[in-house]
Amino acid sequence: MLAYLIVRALRRAWAAFELTVEGGLQQLATLCSLEVRVPGQAACQKIPTPREESQQLLAALDIPVPEVQPSRNIRVVPRKKRPDQRKAE
Repeated sequence: MLAYLIVRALRRAWAAFELTVEGGLQQLATLCSLEVRVPGQAACQKIPTPREESQQLLAALDIPVPEVQPSRNIRVVPRKKRPDQRKAE
């Protein structure tokens, strides 16, 4: 039910754009962050200026994009094993 409500809200907010919810989410998937490290100081995540299309989609949702966010030094490890790591059944 929550997914339905989210899709419905996105569809309503992006009604002025000629794209589907899936297309809008694919556009927003291009957002990224870069880690900036200065010796002797804390690291931070710099968020480059999003593309114009992404800015418009976020503005339609009233979501501001921060310029930086603190680095938490979190390491992401995939849980899914590669086929060569799986046990033979």
